[in-house]
Amino acid sequence: MVVAVLTAVMTLGCASPISVPPETPPTLPASTAPTPTMPSAGPHTDLMAGYKAHDVALRAPDAGFQQAMADFSISLLQQRVSERDNVLISPLSVELALAMTANGAAGETLTQMQKVLGGGASIDDINAMLTSYVKGLPSTDNAKFHFADSIWFKQMDGFDVKPEFLQTNADYYAAGVFAAPFDEGTINAINAWVSKNTDGMIPGILDELNPSERMVLLNALAFDAKWLQPYHDYQVSDDFFTAGSGVRQPAKFMQSTEYTYLNDGRATGFVKPYADGVYNFVALLPNEGVAINDYVASLTGDGWLRAMGSATGDMVLAQLPEFSFSYGTSLVDALKNMGMPIAFDWATGDFSRMSDGVTNISRVEHRTFIDVTPLGTRAGAATAVIIESGAVQPPDLIVTLDRPFVFAITDAATNLPVFIGVTNSIA
Repeated sequence: MVVAVLTAVMTLGCASPISVPPETPPTLPASTAPTPTMPSAGPHTDLMAGYKAHDVALRAPDAGFQQAMADFSISLLQQRVSERDNVLISPLSVELALAMTANGAAGETLTQMQKVLGGGASIDDINAMLTSYVKGLPSTDNAKFHFADSIWFKQMDGFDVKPEFLQTNADYYAAGVFAAPFDEGTINAINAWVSKNTDGMIPGILDELNPSERMVLLNALAFDAKWLQPYHDYQVSDDFFTAGSGVRQPAKFMQSTEYTYLNDGRATGFVKPYADGVYNFVALLPNEGVAINDYVASLTGDGWLRAMGSATGDMVLAQLPEFSFSYGTSLVDALKNMGMPIAFDWATGDFSRMSDGVTNISRVEHRTFIDVTPLGTRAGAATAVIIESGAVQPPDLIVTLDRPFVFAITDAATNLPVFIGVTNSIA
């Protein structure tokens, strides 16, 4: 994810971005992907020196890219939503790991992956626009965003990774390249890499590597931001949150007055900005009588963008519970249902641009973490694609998130979710 750097504020044309700027607009440095460092555990060969990023032609994300990313985000959430369990997906992390993988796909496998990841855009366009988008995501002193990518593969007879595949991923995603024996030491090193690049929020992503598995493509994200207006003690009070199971759970609610109100007809919500005005917390509470699963099922990428773009400046009393949870899931079935089953089929999967010995994706593991407190929010995500061979006047409007709700962390320039999830329980 590497050369041209976009400015932090991009006008993409699909929807008016939601942003509450600070009094003095800051100068926003573009986020950068540091050159990955080799974990010490295990006998691995760092091949990064052989695959330094070259200058490549990037494309500013356009309306089609924004729509495709919004569609991917909502579809992925719909595949994992639960009536009782908390869910947190980082569509961006999954997109980045799969885009790296798609650079090795060919034939109908590539066609399906392009459709799911980019709405049918070519992998070259996906690389160019995704890289531009990620490089344009800001990271400031008060709203930090970090990402990293790496590729690990097992060197053995009959499995020769094509240099062109590794170079493409170095060019666009600054992916570190590591040759490894795929033993216990490799698992430890991969998990150490994930922990390091998520600031310890995701301590690991793999428990084992099967004998037939030959490659792991990794993405890691870390987000740590203070609220633009942190909560004071007097704004935090005890109350109850009704979980998806119907159980009333004691909770601490943080109360603030916000000035961006959302109403899409089936849910109401608010936008609360993080420091420096470059990221937002978005919450949508389904109307009484609308089940959380039914509401999520009704969402579309276009609907999400329209709802964000039609936000009003009405004053709203926002009451947000403190919550923290970790989430982990396999995305194989989700991605098959979204339209790329061939990639997982050993008989028909075609990754001939990656290696003559590769047949299919065996697993897609996803791990996330979020912690919402009076001071701000920390969130982390990691995705592994494993390749197998063989105090103002009280406002009239009130949104109290005291039952299951959808939430997202979006970048303020495009309203695209960096993280999106459902809080069903806070216990």
